[in-house]
Order: sequence, then structure tokens, then C-alpha cells
Amino acid sequence: MYLSRLPPSLYPHQCNPTQLHYQKPQYDAIDLDPYGSAAPFLDSAVQAIRNGGLLAVTCTDMAALGGSHPETCYGRYGAMPLQRSGYLQELALRILLYHLSVVAGRYGRTIRPVLSVGMAFYVRVFVEVYDDKAGVNNLSLNHGLVFQSTRCSSFHVTPMASNEFVQHHQRQQNEDVTSPNTNNKSKPRNIYKNGRGPHDLGEPSCRETGAPYKIAGPCWIGPLHDMDIVQRAITRLEAAKDNDDIDPAGGTPRYPLHTATTLHGLLVSVSEELIDVPLYHVLPNVCSAVNTTTIPMTMFRAALANAGYRSSAYHKEPQAVKTDAPNHVVWDIVRAWCKEHPPSQKKESKRHRKGEAPGSTGKNGHMEDDNEEGEACKADVATKILSREIETKVDFTIPEGFGLKKKARRFPVNPEANWGPKKAASGKNKRRLSDDGGDEMEKHNAKSSKHY
Repeated sequence: MYLSRLPPSLYPHQCNPTQLHYQKPQYDAIDLDPYGSAAPFLDSAVQAIRNGGLLAVTCTDMAALGGSHPETCYGRYGAMPLQRSGYLQELALRILLYHLSVVAGRYGRTIRPVLSVGMAFYVRVFVEVYDDKAGVNNLSLNHGLVFQSTRCSSFHVTPMASNEFVQHHQRQQNEDVTSPNTNNKSKPRNIYKNGRGPHDLGEPSCRETGAPYKIAGPCWIGPLHDMDIVQRAITRLEAAKDNDDIDPAGGTPRYPLHTATTLHGLLVSVSEELIDVPLYHVLPNVCSAVNTTTIPMTMFRAALANAGYRSSAYHKEPQAVKTDAPNHVVWDIVRAWCKEHPPSQKKESKRHRKGEAPGSTGKNGHMEDDNEEGEACKADVATKILSREIETKVDFTIPEGFGLKKKARRFPVNPEANWGPKKAASGKNKRRLSDDGGDEMEKHNAKSSKHY
């Protein structure tokens, strides 16, 4: 769908030669919603949007973006997903934004995400596109790689590059600091440096299990949303709720929205997220790694807050925990929980019955991955994690008023059984329905519309 700033009676042959030759942007908003991937249409859409215009993109190829077909994802978006990762929903969004930013950068343009959400069986992003050649130079600061442990849920997100001057300027804007830095010795330099991996962070391998990392990305590591716009949308929906779902000020929504309640719950969930923390932990997956019961979400987040770290939920995954705490702090909380609630004993493996100690390595002293090698039994991950000393002061006390949320319908269920995308329409079916008559076509369309 195209919303043009030009009169509907103006045709391409009436545009001036400069606009036709250089393909100058003509449209305020473009919405791409194909069946499957939107990757083939992004190049032309980025060129056709005006400076500051809104570009909406929907992708339903979650089999590729979610990691089931990583080779397809790399061919379409130039990035590798992670199969069976707990945060695959958010990683799919960030891969799409990464590819979109790279496409825009070819034409000296940048993107600013307004809203990026995972809904039902697809991902959908709204971005503003700007002519900003200087911003293209900073593109590498918003791209990064994900290093995921092959044995546990620990992960690191590292940027592709760093720049002291840009980061200092952004820090001043966030903190509203206007006084200049007069110390020449500590003046940041405007030099782009290559990013660093976990090895430079002191973790050449997983700190908890000693396992190697597998790499995903590149992906977008900047903000996913514009919180000011999200809050304004929530305010309008709440104002319209008391006025027959119509904005009393005359703005949007001008007509009742059938999905107003669901949309309000989605936006409220988005507004509560940490925008500067990429990816998240799935709490049941973290606890199952050590065979313990799942820690109550409120207690887990309270322990993070008492340790001095921030945390939030994620709009798509009810059991997600986004936090700026390092991996070892997350595992320290799990270890402290296991001291109070001892985990169940796992059934002894064949290798342990042969006399090898729990937590031992495989052949040649190296950790082995069942998913990749498929031969030797994997080491006892739970024993290795729980054998480490607790370095963080863990307090599960829930502060007064902690966890209070705005009333909203979060994480809505599917409207009906077997709800989801159907098989793409084929020419054969269309011809058969057209031969049967218009009445049959209307019945078919009405039946298909129930699933979308």
C-alpha cells in the first residue's frame, strides 16, 4: 500500500526528469506485507520513501528467521540465526532491522525504529527513513554479533565497532549533560575501532560450563522502539476507550478498533521493556539446565533489582527476562535458589557408570556437543554450573510495590483452534473456484479470512 503526497491524478510521466532519473522519494508511507519474506522488496521501498517517511515491513518466514533454515536466512538477510535459542523471536526482529539498515545505507539513508514487534506467526517493524550520510558512518555501532554458549543459556552481544566520540556524545544526550569536557587528556577520539569478542571480555569460553561459543548475526543491537511514540499511542487508546473507542480530540482512532484491547496490551508490554538491552533469558530454560524448579518470576527479578541490576519482560515471551546483569549474576541467583531448593537428581549416564566423574570432558579432554558431534555423551552441565562459588549477594526479598504493572491484556491467546497461516494460494485453485462461479469464490474468501 502506498500513501502518496502527490495528487492521485499525477502520473509518472508528469514528474520532472530529475525525479524520474534519480528515483527521488515520493511517498509518505509504504507498507510491505507479502506472503513470506519482504526482502525482495526492501531495496525499492527504501528508495521510494521520502525523507522522514514511515516504512512498515512484515515478514512471515519465521522458519528462516527463527533458525530452522539458517542457510535460507543468510541468503535473504545476510545474517545467521540461532536454532532453538530461547530469544529467537527478538533475534528475528533484529536480523530484519539489520538487513533493512544495510539496504538503506547503500543510498546514504538511515533508519530509526518506531515499533518492532513479534505477533502471532510473524514479525512486523515500523521504521522512519532519513537522508543521513553521517549516520551511515555510525551504522557499525548499531550492528553486533551474538556469542551463544553451546551448553547453557549464557550469551554475549558485542558490537561490530566502537567509537569513543560518538558514544560520549550519545551519553551526554541521554544524561542531558551540556557542560563540555575541558580535559584534553580524556577527550574522546573520533576513531572507529573493530569490535571485540568474549575473549577480550575475559571469557574465551563459557564461564559456567567451559563450552565453546556459536555465533549468530550480524544483527541490529540498537533500540527496537521509540518510547515517546509508544506512550502517545497508549494515551490515545486509553482516551478513546471511554469515548466509544473514538479519540475525543478528533485524532486517531477516528473509528472503533476491533483489536483495541489487544493493541493496548501489546503497546503496554512494549513500553515496559529495556530498550538498551538486546535479547533475553527464558527463565524456565535457565532453571531446567540445573534440574531445579522454575524460580517465580517476581522473586527472580527482585533478586536482580536487589543486586543493583535492571530487568524487564518481553512483549512476545511471557517467561522472558531482559536484564543488564552479566551471565554469572543470573547463574548466581540460580545457584542461590538451588541451595534453598535442592534440584532433583538426574539419572546417571552411561559414561558416569563407567567411572568418569560428573562434569568431566569427553575424548581428548574437549567439551563435546551432542547436537554437532552426535557421538559421545555430553558432560553433566548441571554439576559444573552448581559447583561454582556464588560471587553475588543474592536477596530474594520482594521490595514493597515491586512488580506493579498497568492493567492491560498481555500475551493474548489465539482466537480459535489451529489458527495461523495457511498454504499460499495457487493458480490452479483460483481457476477452479472461478469456474465454479462467484458464489463459491465468496464462500472460499470468507472461510479463508477467518484465519487472518
